[in-house]
Amino acid sequence: MTWRIPPGVGADGEQSEALGPDDIGISYLRKGRGKRSVVLDLGRPEGADAFRRLTANVDVLVDNFRPGVMAALGLGYETLSELNPQLIHASITGYGPDGPDADLASMDLIIQGRSGLMAKSGFPDGPPTKAGATVGDQFPAALCALGVVAALRQRDIDGRGQYIDVAMLDSLVTMIWDEPLDLYRERGMPDRIGNGDPRGILDTFESQDGWITLVITSDAQFKRLTEEMGRPDLWELGPDIPVRAANRAEICEEVARWMAEQTTEELVARLHDIRVPAGAVASAYAAAEDPQIQHRHALVPLQHPHANEPSRWLAPAFPVKFSRANTDQTPAETLGTSTRSVLQDIAGFSEAEIDRLQADGVLG
Repeated sequence: MTWRIPPGVGADGEQSEALGPDDIGISYLRKGRGKRSVVLDLGRPEGADAFRRLTANVDVLVDNFRPGVMAALGLGYETLSELNPQLIHASITGYGPDGPDADLASMDLIIQGRSGLMAKSGFPDGPPTKAGATVGDQFPAALCALGVVAALRQRDIDGRGQYIDVAMLDSLVTMIWDEPLDLYRERGMPDRIGNGDPRGILDTFESQDGWITLVITSDAQFKRLTEEMGRPDLWELGPDIPVRAANRAEICEEVARWMAEQTTEELVARLHDIRVPAGAVASAYAAAEDPQIQHRHALVPLQHPHANEPSRWLAPAFPVKFSRANTDQTPAETLGTSTRSVLQDIAGFSEAEIDRLQADGVLG
């Protein structure tokens, strides 16, 4: 299995799926781009054998089964690495392959709660709140990709593959403990602080027609803001970071009054002119019309493999831009489209072998 990396940067991926229907939903159209689809029944000895023959000739294998499933199928790293010592096998699980909770089921929401991320998200007088995106799924996948790149580089040096263990729980704990939570707790800071930060002027404010974010990171920025507001008295309330933090509530109240009298567009323009970091709070759907996002081609139309024209549905393009590599992604294939060609090209199966597996129901 592979995650979403375009073939232009060296990933020629196959994804093995359980046998299922041929119809393709929007989610599959998004996530299946840039991959060839191979369908094998891994519960059948012949299917597991075909998988082993495939992995004997690949660089990277990624799975997200529960711990022990791959080994039970005869497809664990110890078995596969004997066939391919250069294989890099990465597993993404909820809690890792061992420990007291290794066998627990995990999904994005569960991991957001268990990691403490939900306890940190939201307002002090409100309930724990999940992040708007599925960070419990996406962030571990990004760390997995980073780990695979590092393992490939090490293989360039010593010629050997290795097993990579990525736990969703570890990944989100790493994210929230990027800040010194133990120090915050010692100082009595609440778990949830909303959109603001008790250490300074960093918050979300309501305008006449929407919301705006404001981040003051220096004395000079705060000085320019108070001058733009025509409020030199506010400067006296916060000439440096410790004093601003102590008077944060009063300062933010006055900033909120000033912003409430203007439109979001006016505020963003004024604050940008005086080099104070600020931005509009856009709706989740506004990205499709955002000029900067359009300029970057960050969203692209989805293409059904059997349609002549792109659909009206959008999906994220590969977000990393390369100076030479082509990151365009081919449309998702219907399940099993490349089963025959991949088994032939990578695993060396003959037409007769494939026909026999097809007749026995091992292939999709």
